[in-house]
Amino acid sequence: MSAATVPGESAQKLAELIYVELVGRAFLRAENTATIKPEPAALAKLSIELAQAFRKAEQQVAAEAAAKKNVGYDIRSADIGAWDK
Repeated sequence: MSAATVPGESAQKLAELIYVELVGRAFLRAENTATIKPEPAALAKLSIELAQAFRKAEQQVAAEAAAKKNVGYDIRSADIGAWDK
């Protein structure tokens, strides 16, 4: 994994939560033996990819909301100074 694709701290925590959830769902118990299907490494990789996708979508939604919030307003410091008069 390159430095550009390493998840940030919050993305890493999200990936850990996703991994725990996936492992819990992938746990297979048969005749007193327990196995995890698919492999734990594959689940870890999937967890990181899902966390990164979630953070990217979260950033897009936040950017779109910020853009909508600022539509139609053009406030300059001179305008604010006029309020004190």
